[in-house]
Amino acid sequence: MSKKHALLLMLIIPLVALGSTGLHVILSPSLSINSFPAVSNSYKPSLEDLNRYLSVPAIFSGGMQISLGKSRLYLNMDLRQEFSDYLMGNWFSNLPLSTTNFLPSVDMNFPRLGYFERRDENSLISLGRRKLSLGGSTYSFVLSNTLPYFDHLWIELNGKAKSGEYLYNFFVISSDRTVSGGPKTLLGHRFGYMNDNLKVTFGEENLVYGVYPDLQDIGPFLIYHHTYQDHSNVTATIAAEVKIDRAIAYGEFTLDDFRLSTESPNSNPTAFGWLAGFSWKISDGLPYSGLRFTEAENEVRDQTLLNSGGLRVRMEHYHATTYLYNRGISIGKFTYQYRFNVLHLDSWPVITGFFGFPFGPDSTLSLVGIEYESQNISLSVKAELLRTGSANIDSPYEPPFDQNWYGPKKPINRSMILSLASFFAYCPDTALFAGGKVIFADHIDFWINVGFIKGFSLF
Repeated sequence: MSKKHALLLMLIIPLVALGSTGLHVILSPSLSINSFPAVSNSYKPSLEDLNRYLSVPAIFSGGMQISLGKSRLYLNMDLRQEFSDYLMGNWFSNLPLSTTNFLPSVDMNFPRLGYFERRDENSLISLGRRKLSLGGSTYSFVLSNTLPYFDHLWIELNGKAKSGEYLYNFFVISSDRTVSGGPKTLLGHRFGYMNDNLKVTFGEENLVYGVYPDLQDIGPFLIYHHTYQDHSNVTATIAAEVKIDRAIAYGEFTLDDFRLSTESPNSNPTAFGWLAGFSWKISDGLPYSGLRFTEAENEVRDQTLLNSGGLRVRMEHYHATTYLYNRGISIGKFTYQYRFNVLHLDSWPVITGFFGFPFGPDSTLSLVGIEYESQNISLSVKAELLRTGSANIDSPYEPPFDQNWYGPKKPINRSMILSLASFFAYCPDTALFAGGKVIFADHIDFWINVGFIKGFSLF
């Protein structure tokens, strides 16, 4: 045994004795059916391709957890089929098979999950790579969990008051500077109040691009808008949740720009996004306690009035105006980009998503969902009606701006999306899963994925 390995064991063995430290292994074999044709070697993958690919779990993953008191370090590495081989036809299972030779081909874009956190009754600090999201709605115009991960620093603080508690949230997210064309950092802070029947938050988001943030950007108690800095794109958000008996109404409004009547017609046009939702809990129940996909299990979401467990119906509506998230230069847009090392397709393809609302500007979405949770079952069924206008994040952002800034701009494309996600815990370390999606647009596309998850805890 080398000196390096001996030193590693000397560090791990005391942690095993003192905390809940150990190694974990997760097996998730699955089978898939879908209607998407195999692509050619010149194909450029889209965000929908990435989401479909990541809806299939890795057949094998493993890593380490170190827990000492209120602190926890978690690292997960997965053995996943290669992205370009998946798109070129190897989608029937999650075995890492190659389309060009008999040797297996493994995705090299890992880890997607690894972080340190410290959590107690009044605070949470998270540093690393994991999913982040805000609010009790399915999506948010600030941060949504639809993207694979964010590289982040996340701080939550709460303090008790006579009638509830006061909330504070601060986060920093960094993008890949080799893709963005330079450093690109999203900073945000939120202040709020919450009790058993009400939650109200006010916040700002500051996208600093082309330069690294300084103390004027990082300051957690500044008003970002009032710093009037170059290389900075600022939005403001107000969100609320109100509980009445078994129903909860919730909403969010994110303002990107507001053009005053006294401003030049060449100044930035009005741009914002809003959502309104309603959730009715039909029956109570225990939260699901079985295994899920590791990325979802390790997601961070701020506090909400919506409690897990039981049967719930929800309805939501989203509207993103024509110029939301946009700027005249690419690095200044509210987008988050991923660069992939693949065996086929174009060299180092880049896929772009949004920090918040996944369908981007000039769009509306109406959603109806049914969710059920018990200790052994988790089930979610959604129907979404999506309307997208002719503008998108790559449309020109320069004068003269369209007077129809509310959108969506004609011609409008419509699609209906039906989706299913379900888990059944056979025992504490084993679960069955089934998921799928059907998209009704110009033509019908679908995918279905079934399999099981088996977890093992080593020493």
